[in-house]
Amino acid sequence: MPSRPTGPALFFDFDNTVTLGDVLDRVIERYSASESWRDWEAEWQAGRMSTPECLRRQLGDLRVSPEELHRFMSYVDIDPAFPRIVAWAAAHGADLCILSDNFSPLIHAILDHQGLTTVPVFANAFVFTAGRLEARFPFRDPACPRCAHCKAQHLRVVERRPRIFVGDGLSDVCPSLVADVVFAKDSLAADLDHRDVPFRHYRALDDVLRYLEEHHGGRC
Repeated sequence: MPSRPTGPALFFDFDNTVTLGDVLDRVIERYSASESWRDWEAEWQAGRMSTPECLRRQLGDLRVSPEELHRFMSYVDIDPAFPRIVAWAAAHGADLCILSDNFSPLIHAILDHQGLTTVPVFANAFVFTAGRLEARFPFRDPACPRCAHCKAQHLRVVERRPRIFVGDGLSDVCPSLVADVVFAKDSLAADLDHRDVPFRHYRALDDVLRYLEEHHGGRC
């Protein structure tokens, strides 16, 4: 029987958390056939459009081949501390995964390019149909009408270990309300501050690694 993890459960948002900047925004800006994505984004930001509907429309408006999309992912940079956090997790019996509102083919392409092929990813999906991208939402929670991928569901199943979540945006609010320790920046930090939810502010993932080393074991 495999041994149970003994360290904390680590959950990372992807865009602008693991990556340096928002990957999906870059893809949409570069490959959209029209400027309609800006209107849909504004409707979503104002709470008048759900995340699934916004993403479905934005992906459907892209004009790009699978090969070009994969090539574009090879130019995406990640936070240099993330591979060290992955190594720390492996050395200290900690589970680590990515929870994202981005799309798993893009995330896997970036991680593969970085040599991080074993990191588990829970994200939205897409397929190419007649040259168009069609969004799929395998982790949509019917109890959460706004989210395309309600990340909190992955934290709720973890028991008897600290649940640490790291994120930056609106899609990270739900898991932040479930986690035991939250690292937040940008709009997530502003939202949690407004709700009086405690969190640790971070600028880069070095801050998260330092916390893990100080509170859950030394360096690798």
